[in-house]
This record gives sequence, structure tokens and C-alpha cells, in this order.
Amino acid sequence: MFRYLSVLISLGLLAGNASAQEREWTLDASDEDAYLIFGVPETDDIGVSLWCPIRKGTVNLFLPRPTDELQKHAQKKVPVTVSAGAEKATFAAKADVNTQSMLSSLEVEMPVDHPLLKALESADRFSIKLTDDEIVFPFYGADFPSLMELCRKG
Repeated sequence: MFRYLSVLISLGLLAGNASAQEREWTLDASDEDAYLIFGVPETDDIGVSLWCPIRKGTVNLFLPRPTDELQKHAQKKVPVTVSAGAEKATFAAKADVNTQSMLSSLEVEMPVDHPLLKALESADRFSIKLTDDEIVFPFYGADFPSLMELCRKG
């Protein structure tokens, strides 16, 4: 009986792990905007995204954060340091706090020729530091060159 139960539990755990999906990079574009999103496809699970209005010459970095963490910064600028390879830049990110939701966001806008974006072209990861919290994102598999092509002025 114990052996049968342990086999069932093991199979249940394996099935649970198989159904869980990890975040991955996906590129999506419309006539107006292009998005390179690190998240679980077809869900609201987004770790970070880079996006731009097509051919406008800017790239935005969008980072979801817990609302309670950002509540003290509502509609204010929050210092964010982004690193890729040897390149590091600190930005005043705009905090967009939604008190009706558990998640809010930070957003930074950069010109397409910013040195940090150039460093991302050859990076396999990048990090974002907020106060004492540093988040590292893998960048392999990201179609960053295609995003940059869409973002550059035409």
C-alpha cells in the first residue's frame, strides 16, 4: 500500500512540474508598437519587457513590481540601475502605482542609441537594481536585434 501511494505521489509531482511553464522571451509587434517580453506566453506573468513605438527612436524598459513596494513612490521618479556586460546606467524610472491591483510598474525610456542598449546586443543577461533589490534576467533567446530594428527611426 505504501509503495503504491508513493508511486502515485511521485507521478502527481511529475505531472505538476510538467504543466508548469517557465518564462521565455517573445517578440510581438503591431502596426504601432513592438514588444520583447520575458514572461510565460499567453499569461499575465511578465518579468520584464522592452518595448517601443515603431520607428520613433526610443526603447522603454517596463518592470512590474508589487504595489506595496511602490506605493510610497506614486507618480514619482524611482532610481533604477540597469547593467548589461560592463555597461551600467542609472535612470529616474516613472512609478505607475495601481492601488486597485497587487502589481504596479516602473518604466524607463531610452533613445535607441543609448550605450546600455548597445551593450544588450551582446549580453547573455542583464540586471535591474532598485534600492537593495537586484533582479537578474537571462537574455539568451531574446530577439533583441529585431526589436531594435523596429524601434529605430525609419
